[in-house]
Amino acid sequence: MSASKFLSAVTMAVLFGGSLSANAAGSCSAAFSEVDVKDGLKVQANCGVPVRALNRMVAELNRSVKRARLSDLQIVSLARAANVILAAVQVRSGRIEHGTDTAFANIGPLIERLAGQISARPDADPVAEARQWGVRYDDLLRRSSIARSSDPLELQIDEALERFDLDGASQRLTKLLGKKQGTAQVLAARSYEAGEIELLRFTPGSALPYLERAYSLQPEDTDTATAFSDTLAEQREFARAEPIYRALLSRYQLLAQEKPAAYQPHIARMLEKLGNVYVGLQRPREAEAAYLRALEIYWLLAQQNPQAYGSAVAETFDNLGVLYRDTQRLTEAAQAYREALNIDRALAYRDPATYQPEIATMLNDLGILYDATQRPSDAEQAYREALEIQRALARGNPAAYRPALARTINNLGNLYSSTQRLHEAEHAYKEALAIRQQLARKSPALYLPDVARTLSNLGALYRAMQRPKEAQQAYQEALQIYRSLVRDTPAVYKSDEARMLNNLGVLFTHSGRPRKAEDAYRSALDLYRTLSRDDPVTYRRDEARTLGNLSALFSQTRRPREAEETRREAARLLDTTEAP
Repeated sequence: MSASKFLSAVTMAVLFGGSLSANAAGSCSAAFSEVDVKDGLKVQANCGVPVRALNRMVAELNRSVKRARLSDLQIVSLARAANVILAAVQVRSGRIEHGTDTAFANIGPLIERLAGQISARPDADPVAEARQWGVRYDDLLRRSSIARSSDPLELQIDEALERFDLDGASQRLTKLLGKKQGTAQVLAARSYEAGEIELLRFTPGSALPYLERAYSLQPEDTDTATAFSDTLAEQREFARAEPIYRALLSRYQLLAQEKPAAYQPHIARMLEKLGNVYVGLQRPREAEAAYLRALEIYWLLAQQNPQAYGSAVAETFDNLGVLYRDTQRLTEAAQAYREALNIDRALAYRDPATYQPEIATMLNDLGILYDATQRPSDAEQAYREALEIQRALARGNPAAYRPALARTINNLGNLYSSTQRLHEAEHAYKEALAIRQQLARKSPALYLPDVARTLSNLGALYRAMQRPKEAQQAYQEALQIYRSLVRDTPAVYKSDEARMLNNLGVLFTHSGRPRKAEDAYRSALDLYRTLSRDDPVTYRRDEARTLGNLSALFSQTRRPREAEETRREAARLLDTTEAP
């Protein structure tokens, strides 16, 4: 499958193949602002929801936001996810008496849990989870409405679900399961429903035991197997998820022999999930094979229905690009990213609000790859196009897009620095630093590492520009930040602290301050030796490099014996032959 054939078949179809499906008209929800989040969540429309209930919900949610210490970007994500959930509730709450008031009283605690989940899992996609929420809720209502016994608890569970009282439904269903009534099929169905309720409550850890029991009782049920394996994968239990995904894949392949149109999409999705699991298991060859097989199926499906499957093709190319990048196949990574980018451009033609941010992210990633593969002109072009998009997005919604804007500006500074455009690099770094410092003032845990990285870049730049005082100031500010971070998470930031000390040592050496240089090198060595004991493969070369710097310093300051001893120690670390 060539790139040019793919693009002509899919990208052009996305552009001209018909209109995108629209959201249901006339729906109205109690919507939170997705722009003005400086002081937390704010209501921009109540759509008939009782004001007292709405104000109470907002106050409770903002307390959760403060407890979770969410950044502005995370609050934007929470607002978007909450709006999706509230819209789903608004549509469905008309079925019960005083439905909206009752529903919103029960839904608030769920969104509070979602806020905690955003804090605990910064890489999660709360909006995608919110979209799945409505689908899962409707499926649960359908399943729970099937009478399996005359036990009054069943009716109470149905009533609780109807009014979105998921806590009450969970308690009653747990009690019903405790009675151990019914066949294995009935117990499996109830266990599955209990797991689904926990997923709706945003407590996936609590869902797993129920889903595992349902799967053990009825492993042939595809819904149960899918929910169990998906939850395992989300909890990073990849080794347990993998055989279930493989069993599901085999089942769908068998069904597709008779009904290919119905089951080919399931096969592609299962292959994509398997690819993700293999990445988590560090089995890149199997991940690549799974992604390529998924891509082939999605490509064929997108030719027939580009609106439904064009985004799946782009996502699979993106997954391949990340896999190739992480396994140092940079040329192939850039090619995969370009394929994804072209499809996203076509999708953005009809839905710019959704796809323009993705285009900017893809361009930034391409810029990094072009820089790494010695294509500076292409890298600059990609960064500049990304910046044009991100600056426009940040003007409309700074809380959502300034972090990404700062990242791209910083990367452009790296490019300028590596191509000796030092004054342009300085301008870029200073702009990125100003944004990141502003972000860190409100959310230090999230953004102080970025501030330190940009300060480190500035320090290296100033050293190259023969501006030692400014280099020292930047390095020392970065070092101070890393030391504060090490107090909370030493495993993550101790190596950064060591690197800053080594950089200061080099700076002091070149600016004629040998005592300060020696102190910095020795402090760096203390840290690297600790790190090397736990992980010699990763840190032994860093330790040897610092020893080499210290040896050079001893030679410059006429301490030949110490220079030779230090040089030999560095050589031993690198398994080189000792000098006679």
